[in-house]
Amino acid sequence: MTFQCIIIDDEPDAIEIINDYIQQIPQLELKQSYTDPLKAMSDISINEHVDFIFMDIDMPRISGIDLSKNIRNKTNKLIFTTAHTKYAFEAFEVEADAYLLKPFTFAKFALTINKLIKDNHQVRTEENPKEFYVKTTEERNRFVRIKFDDVIAVESVKNYIKIYTIDEEIMTYLTLKEIKERFDETDDFIQIHRSFIISKNYIEKVEGSLVKLPKNMLIPIGTFYKDAFYDYLLRNTIKTGRNN
Repeated sequence: MTFQCIIIDDEPDAIEIINDYIQQIPQLELKQSYTDPLKAMSDISINEHVDFIFMDIDMPRISGIDLSKNIRNKTNKLIFTTAHTKYAFEAFEVEADAYLLKPFTFAKFALTINKLIKDNHQVRTEENPKEFYVKTTEERNRFVRIKFDDVIAVESVKNYIKIYTIDEEIMTYLTLKEIKERFDETDDFIQIHRSFIISKNYIEKVEGSLVKLPKNMLIPIGTFYKDAFYDYLLRNTIKTGRNN
């Protein structure tokens, strides 16, 4: 899983150091960096949610503390990077996830990120996740946000997968096993064939060995997955007490 990052710091040298650290951690990817905090506030407010924001505190025109009050809801993890210890209490008040005191080493940075990623994984497994991102095969470095509630089915096709949603079909270079690991965080999906994972919420009808989904999709139930699927079906079937 890749985490998208933004850096906000009025010092280009500081941005360069953090960017270098980010590149050394495979799970992280820099989305954007800003030397102008007002520009960052404008862009982040209207753009998609991001996983990590690394932000200086002592900046011109608007401080990192004030800026964070406007964009805190746009990131999972907020990390302050500052040369001053005096802002620690203010950072606590705006619910920052970490406080890195400049100059910090790569070892300190990596340890902090590792802890935050573990915390993030625990939150995802304890709560019901609502969305995920994939890279599409259409354009390089194009990410698409997909809501779990919109996914009808996922099909394995050669060396990529096709995600069927209520609005579109999305191709991405993943394996069914890789996306199943993410889908296992919610109880809404079930694998019924070696090439198909389907959403339980979109099952319209089960006829023999076929499952009917929206858009006239008919998915076969594989022999290996038959027992688990029919067990799910029976557990959710309303039974009559009358003798037939």
